Amino acid sequence: MATNVKKVLALMSGGVDSSVAAALLQEQGFTVIGVTMKIWDGKTGKEAATHHGCYGPGEEEDIEEARRVAQNLKIDFHVLDLTKEYQTGVLDYFCSEYLSGRTPNPCVRCNPNIKFGALVDRARSSGIEFDFIASGHYARVECDENRRYILKKAKDLAKDQTYFLAFLSQTQFSHLLLPLGDYTKVEVREMAKRFGLEVADKPDSQNFVCGDYTSIIQSKSNPGPILDKKGNTIGQHRGLQFYTIGQRKGLEIPAKQPLYVIALDSARNAVITGSKPDIYKNEFTVSNLNWIAIEGLREPLLANVKIRSAHHEARAVLTPADNGNVDVKFEESQLAITPGQAAVFYREDVVIGGGIIEKILT
Repeated sequence: MATNVKKVLALMSGGVDSSVAAALLQEQGFTVIGVTMKIWDGKTGKEAATHHGCYGPGEEEDIEEARRVAQNLKIDFHVLDLTKEYQTGVLDYFCSEYLSGRTPNPCVRCNPNIKFGALVDRARSSGIEFDFIASGHYARVECDENRRYILKKAKDLAKDQTYFLAFLSQTQFSHLLLPLGDYTKVEVREMAKRFGLEVADKPDSQNFVCGDYTSIIQSKSNPGPILDKKGNTIGQHRGLQFYTIGQRKGLEIPAKQPLYVIALDSARNAVITGSKPDIYKNEFTVSNLNWIAIEGLREPLLANVKIRSAHHEARAVLTPADNGNVDVKFEESQLAITPGQAAVFYREDVVIGGGIIEKILT
C-alpha cells in the first residue's frame, strides 16, 4: 500500500537539540532516520575540556548517546565515517587559513560542505532513503512567493544560529527542516524531559574542537617577529596561528600602553601590534559570496552585518565590487574586523546572504 508519510534524515550529535528535533519530527508524523557522522581521527585535538566539541575525544561518547536516543525513539540509526572528508574539507582549510595569517570559522565551512553536503551524499549512496534533512539548529527556513528559500532568525535570539547556516545553497534549504526555530532553549529542555530523553540536562557543546584548537596545527609553528606600526621588531611570536586581530593576551611585551594585535602579515611572517583604537575599522571587502534572500547584489544596499558569531550586528552599506566581491562600510567603526571570518548580512530577521572577510580597507 502506498504511503504519504515523509522520511526525514535527522542529523544527531548526541546533544539535547538534535535529539529533541528528531523526537518532534516523529511526533509530527514523519518517519525519522537518525544519522551521526564520525569525523575525529583519534590523534589531534586530544586535550580534555569541560564540554565536548564537534571534533575531539568526546566523539565516541556523543555517538553512543545519539544511539541511545534513537533506541529510545525506536528509530533507525546510522553512523557514517567522514573522517577523510572532514580532514580535507575542514581541517586542511582550517590549518591553511591560520598559517596564512587569517582566522577561519570552521563551522561555516563544515555546514554546507560536510554536515549538509558530504554526510547527506554518503547517506544516499549508502541506500538510506529520505525526503528531507533535519537538524537541531536554532533558525527557520521559509519559502517566499517567488519560490526562493529564505533563512530567518530563530525565536530564541540568544541561541540563533543563522550565522552558521548562511552558506547553505538553495537546494540544501529546499530539503531542510529546522524544528527548533520556533522554540526557546528552555522549552527545548522541557520537551526533552517530556520525551524522556536522558540528554535533557546535557551541557551544550562547543562549536568546534574541545580543548586547545591550536593542537591541530601545533607542529606547523613558524616563529617570527612581532612588530610595532613603524616596523620595529619588539618581540618574537610563536607562530601566526596563535594570534588573531584584537588579541591582547599572550604578547608578553612590556609597554607603557596595552598592545593589541592589529594585523597578521603572512608575507613577513610577522605579527603587527598597535593600540586599541587601531583595531577599530569600518570598511572591508567580502569574497566567496552566498546569496539567500536575493539572487545577487547589483546596487548599494543598507543592511545589518555580523562579522563573527558573537558580534552584535551593525548597520552598513553593501556595495558591489570587482570579481563578484562586495565592499562593506559600517556607519560606525567596529572592533576587530578579521580576515577569514564570515560576514553575514541581515534585513531584520531575514538573512540576505554572507561571505568571507577578505581584506580590511579602512
